[in-house]
Amino acid sequence: MASLPQWPPEVSLWLLYTLIIVAERYLSGVGRSHPAHALNLLAIGMARKVQRPDNSRSQQRISGLMALLSLTLPWLVIVAMVMWISELDWIIDALILFVCLHSCSARKDFNAIAGHLKLGHNERAKALNQAYVSRDTSRLSELGNTKAGIEWYSRFITQAWVSTLLWFVVVGPLAALAYRIIYQLAQAWPATQTQWRDFGFAANWLARAFSWPGVYLVLLMLAMRQLLGGKVLPWRFAQQPYMHAQDGKIWRAVASRLHITLGGPIMLNGRKRVRPKFHFGAEPSPHALPKLGRLMTRIQLCTWLIISPLLLIGLVIQ
Repeated sequence: MASLPQWPPEVSLWLLYTLIIVAERYLSGVGRSHPAHALNLLAIGMARKVQRPDNSRSQQRISGLMALLSLTLPWLVIVAMVMWISELDWIIDALILFVCLHSCSARKDFNAIAGHLKLGHNERAKALNQAYVSRDTSRLSELGNTKAGIEWYSRFITQAWVSTLLWFVVVGPLAALAYRIIYQLAQAWPATQTQWRDFGFAANWLARAFSWPGVYLVLLMLAMRQLLGGKVLPWRFAQQPYMHAQDGKIWRAVASRLHITLGGPIMLNGRKRVRPKFHFGAEPSPHALPKLGRLMTRIQLCTWLIISPLLLIGLVIQ
C-alpha cells in the first residue's frame, strides 16, 4: 500500500499559512466577534474618557500616545508570554496571522457597495462607505460613492493586508500584531478629523510610517505591470493638503492601471476641501469597482508569491 508523502516541516507551515490566507478572505462568520471590532470599541471608549477638548494640543498628543501604549503593550506582552510557554508555537503563529489579516469584512462590504451602486441603491452604498472613510458621505452621488469605494479599498488592501503580511514574514508574528493594532487605532482616531487631529497623532503617524514597505511593494507590482504594457508609472507625489503622500501614490497608480480619474474635492469637517485629481481616463462608473476588486486580489496573490520564499528561508534557518 502506497504511503502518503512526508512533507518537510517548512513546507507544511507554508501550506498552512497559504490555507489561512485563502480562508480568511471567505470566513465571514467572525464578524463582530473578531478582536478588531472589540479593539475599535475599546479605542472609542477610552478616547471618550481620556480626551478633553479644552486641553492643549500637546496634552492631547500625550493622552493619545498613552492610550496607544495602554491598548497595544498589554496584548503584545500576553501574546509573547503565551508563545514563550507554548510548545505549539506554530499554532499561535497561525492564529496571529488569521486575526491580523482580517480582510473578509472589508471585502464583503466592498462587494456590497458595488452591488448597491449597480442596482442604483446609492443610499445603501453611502452607509457602507461611511464606515471606511473618515469624512462625510451624506452628499455623495453615485460617482462620489464609486470613487470613495475605490479609494478606501485600495488603501485598505495596501496598508492593512499587504503591510501586515510583510511584517509577519520579515520580522515575525508579534511585529505583525503590533502593526495591525496600531493600524486599527489609527482608523478609530483618524487624524483628518478635527476631534482626533492631536489625540490620534501618534497612532496615525506610526501606522503611516510602518506601512511604507507595503505601499512600495504594491507600487512596485503595479509599476511592473505597467511596464509590461509599455507604460511608465509615475512615482513621485508630494504630500498635498487633505491627501497623504501614501494615498496619492496608491490612488494615482490605481487610476493609471484602471484608466480612470480619481481624487477631487471631498466634504471634511463640514467644509468642502480641494484635493488633487489624477486624470488617466474617464470618471469611474460602478463597473470599475469589480475591476478594482480583481486587481487587489491579484496584488494579494502576488504579494504572497513574492515574500513567501523569505518565509521559507527564515523557517529553514531556524
